[in-house]
Amino acid sequence: MLTGVIDIGSNAVRFSVSDLSDSQASRNLPIVFQDRAKISLYDALAASSDRRISHNVLERLRIAITRFDRVCKALKVLDENVSVFGTEASRSAANSDDMLAMIRNINSNWTVNLLSQRMEAIYGAMGIASSFYEINGLVMDLGGGSIQISWVSSVAGNFVMSDSAVSLPYGAAAIFQKLRAQGVQSIKSEIASAFALAFKKIKLPFPLKGANLYLSGGGFRGLGCLAMSILSDDEYYPVPIINGYRCSIKNLEQVAQQQVNDKTMDLLEDIFRISKRRASQLPGILLLVQALISAAPHIGSVYFCQGGIKEGYLYSKLADSLKIKDPLVTCTAAYARPACTKIETLMNFAMSSFTPPYISKRMLPAVVNLLYYQAPYTKDTQATAALNVAVSGVLAGVHGLSHVDRALLGIILCERWGGEVFDERVIGRLCDLVVSESRGNLGLTYMFWGYYVAKLATVLADSFPAGVVDSENRVKVELVKDEIDAILIELTFIKDDPCTLAVWDKIEGLEKKVKKFRKKYDIVGVPRVSFKLSIQ
Repeated sequence: MLTGVIDIGSNAVRFSVSDLSDSQASRNLPIVFQDRAKISLYDALAASSDRRISHNVLERLRIAITRFDRVCKALKVLDENVSVFGTEASRSAANSDDMLAMIRNINSNWTVNLLSQRMEAIYGAMGIASSFYEINGLVMDLGGGSIQISWVSSVAGNFVMSDSAVSLPYGAAAIFQKLRAQGVQSIKSEIASAFALAFKKIKLPFPLKGANLYLSGGGFRGLGCLAMSILSDDEYYPVPIINGYRCSIKNLEQVAQQQVNDKTMDLLEDIFRISKRRASQLPGILLLVQALISAAPHIGSVYFCQGGIKEGYLYSKLADSLKIKDPLVTCTAAYARPACTKIETLMNFAMSSFTPPYISKRMLPAVVNLLYYQAPYTKDTQATAALNVAVSGVLAGVHGLSHVDRALLGIILCERWGGEVFDERVIGRLCDLVVSESRGNLGLTYMFWGYYVAKLATVLADSFPAGVVDSENRVKVELVKDEIDAILIELTFIKDDPCTLAVWDKIEGLEKKVKKFRKKYDIVGVPRVSFKLSIQ
């Protein structure tokens, strides 16, 4: 089902068409078309003495929406599947009825809504929930005129949020205007007090100390891009995608201390994904963060999200059976060859009880789905293309993945194709990301099991070279020994089968490669791996 959405925000108007027809991929809210019109209703109202949207702005809005109507007709989106949402600026405009009448005149069959503060908070929170497999923590959605504050828990498809979400008049554009008329310290103190009161009103079901914080909205996404630039230890951050980017509250405090003035403005505009307008609003956004840290200095991790009103509305339309699905698995399912089901079954037999669930339950199915994707590529491009599959490749635009998901998936698939890339610094940065984002030794544990999956899955995929199961008994896998310090896997092959004889050197080299990787990185807490090869 093709679904159209117009999100009339305070800073811009966003248009999208998404395809929710696939029972698996719809969890990732796949986009067919998207566009953004630089029409700021907040600026239009601020320039008006009577809080009216000017004729000029309404005309620009009419042209942009009419264009989207043409797009929907070209894509054959049913009128009843198009929804229009107005938020803070639309609600507060004295002539909002004129705007709504204009939209209905373009297409009278569309559903047109001025969202209440409550519904804006719900869709915003759901948009954030859609951005990850599971979340639990404080959420904030920063618009142009206001910031929505709530808490959300979305685990195993069970979405729960505060029934008393708070909206504060401190949006990115609103603070920008305040700074012109009020002292910095006065504003900071005012916002910090408002935050402290808001945290009480939303009735957090968990301690604020150590809680995760999820940030959404254009202003916060600009802040995330600034953080990527400032906090990266290397010359660049390896995953240039805002959704799923994480930093600590101390890291964010470091970013918030940046001095933004006329001399540094040009430098800010050179940073990836920071526009001139966003750069001009950064002083206010950084002040907002300073006030937040003052009110809640002991927050744990900070996550930046792409999800907003549009994603929240689309996510709300999904059945619970879809919300519970893992976006890492659903986004890769379409690329699976027929043999992948068989290979996944065999791989599951080789998973130890000590294998982290993140590897055995989430990463393994995704890797298996993509085992043959780079098969048509030339030898010199396979490993590099696989490494970047979720960063700049076919999965780059997929919604719902963390940066660890993207990095580790690429690393494992790169090893599946031999691990030889033109620029080894890229794979090094992605490995560092997995280790640092997964708390040190746990990250190394993920790397070890990922390498194990890569090498064993390669042997199994090479045993079914066409990607189809032409012999059910070609390979059998059994976990013979499963202890905390050692595991033994028995691989049984059919005698004189050319499909396995052709890759016998890889099969015989399995144990040596896994042992070498374990020794090279001196990984603590992972078992020694041995393979027993049998012929029947």
